[in-house]
Amino acid sequence: MKRYIVFMTYLFIFPSCQHDHELLSSRSFNFTYSVVIKSTNSEKLEAWIPIPSSNEVQNISNINIDAANINYSIKKEPDFGNKYLYILNEDGTTSDSKISVSFNVERKEHRNVNYKNINPNNYLDSYTTVPIGGVFEKVINSNKLNKEDIYGIYKYVLDGMHYGKPKSPNESDAYYSGSNPKTNMKWLPNDQKYGLKEVTLDEVTSFYSKAKSSNSNYVFGNGNSIYACEIGVGNCTDYHSYFMSLNRTLQVPARFHMGFPIPSGSKGKVKGYHCWADYYVEGEGWYPVDISEADKDPSKAQYFFGTVDQNRVEMNTGRDFILEGYEAGPANLFIYPLVEVNDLASSDFSKSFSYENKVWQ
Repeated sequence: MKRYIVFMTYLFIFPSCQHDHELLSSRSFNFTYSVVIKSTNSEKLEAWIPIPSSNEVQNISNINIDAANINYSIKKEPDFGNKYLYILNEDGTTSDSKISVSFNVERKEHRNVNYKNINPNNYLDSYTTVPIGGVFEKVINSNKLNKEDIYGIYKYVLDGMHYGKPKSPNESDAYYSGSNPKTNMKWLPNDQKYGLKEVTLDEVTSFYSKAKSSNSNYVFGNGNSIYACEIGVGNCTDYHSYFMSLNRTLQVPARFHMGFPIPSGSKGKVKGYHCWADYYVEGEGWYPVDISEADKDPSKAQYFFGTVDQNRVEMNTGRDFILEGYEAGPANLFIYPLVEVNDLASSDFSKSFSYENKVWQ
């Protein structure tokens, strides 16, 4: 496999983590993932909840599962080896069910890592919402992107995407009218055109209502790289799916990581998920990127090309997960609970996440 050359100035500033451990930070905390599923009135209940695994940059220990009288087992999906909790109650439930999964995390800030038992050749093909070729080939050719300059791909996505999750053209919508606290600039200026389709901000908001009414994934938050390319507004799933489509089209292995960001306090709630990516350089391992965080905080744009911080926990890697018993087919993203009642998708549940810093001897 041909060696991919990355932005040399950056490598000079940020040398490999494999030779520089003393400069990197770590963090220890307990994480709790809680779900309350409403009574199914004796109809069959199935649910799937991700469970993290240890690897070279995080150690997971003391996993504790409290599921009351709910039947469950721990499974491993076949393609990426991620673990998950599988709940199956053929006779359903007659009262609300609370499931809590807690575990200890020791997480490292890191740069490039040679992960064990990861074959880069398994990370070159399409996923359902992360295709390769087609429009991505055109983007690559039009912008002279190439596998010798991964920083150029990172910068192209960073410059072309705009962070935002606008749901309506309303002044109360934080992303339609609000400002980024890191820059004090409007998240999405009204006078700008977005994406390859050069849509307006009002057109961006229309995709949300259309997706809701038609159950479409052509909207932010689904990791749809074609949407990211054409519309240019989204969240972490969209940035990193776009990055993956471009890299894989160039035959550069790239992976998708999903987990939770951990706030800087000593304990508290976690509002929602976060994701990032990494790409492979032969002989050096996997370099992480966090493009959406770089976009939200431009002062860290260089840092997040090749480094990610310790303030996160990874729940799984990959896309299109094959989960035992799941009727909807491959799961595009798997971070929040998936629930089915009588083999039909259900949203009749609530979820919450919390953390507390810990120190273990």
